[in-house]
Amino acid sequence: MKQNSEDEQALIKIQHEWAEARMKGDSSYTRRLEAENCTVVWPDGSIVNKREDLKSMTGDIVFTEFKIDDVQVRLYGDTGIVVVQGTIVWTDTFVKERGAWKVVASQVTPVLKK
Repeated sequence: MKQNSEDEQALIKIQHEWAEARMKGDSSYTRRLEAENCTVVWPDGSIVNKREDLKSMTGDIVFTEFKIDDVQVRLYGDTGIVVVQGTIVWTDTFVKERGAWKVVASQVTPVLKK
């Protein structure tokens, strides 16, 4: 089995912590993680900025379950693409700034029941 790099491990850890923060409605984690110009595409197709995403944490979009089954990380220098499968599927694009990973784009896709 391949050993994950330190950056891969960090991005996997971020996904689990972020999912937990979303479940708790803890916007402070998202506030620190998202870059100021972050763009998020929600399951309903709406495109929001960081401010609107933070506001959504106390709004209509509520996650009652946030199961993570698989996390795939691809690194391209100081850029990381993370695809997560679970209760929902999402893709996050990260950029490493001053040693810290920041989300610059995210897309959330609902999983259809078969």
